[in-house]
Amino acid sequence: MNYILISLLIFVILYGLLNYISNAKTESFKQYFKFGLIFLSILIIIILIEGGRYLLTAPFFAILITSLRRKLFNIFNLLFIYKFLRNFFQKQKTNQNIKYTHNEIEEAYEVLGLAKNCSRKDIIMAHKKLIKELHPDKKGNTFLAAKVNRARDILLKIHK
Repeated sequence: MNYILISLLIFVILYGLLNYISNAKTESFKQYFKFGLIFLSILIIIILIEGGRYLLTAPFFAILITSLRRKLFNIFNLLFIYKFLRNFFQKQKTNQNIKYTHNEIEEAYEVLGLAKNCSRKDIIMAHKKLIKELHPDKKGNTFLAAKVNRARDILLKIHK
């Protein structure tokens, strides 16, 4: 039922738009078409970026640039937009990293029996030693093995 209503709404909007275009003067049609193209390009770019399809936005950026001509998009503005988008996506990636509390980090050091100035090699060696004893296949405890693995993961992310 919803698809029928949506289809009907799209049909009515397109019919009204095409009717308006057919009765419009050439100059006003040109302006409305240009505005519609810019608006639609921006909308599609936003939808594609939200969906993670960054590469598919390139043709719509090209449409947007040609629609706006050289007034807004000179080389400096393009560099600014590129830097802005790069920083925006880098911030999203860093926000996806898990932040650990001080207590979790302290507990990870205690579980592996390491000092705070340890190296990645020390973390890996301590993990191997403990997991050999605590692994469920070696009649160890599943909970303790998971705790050792989590401690290793936390410390390896900290000691990059």
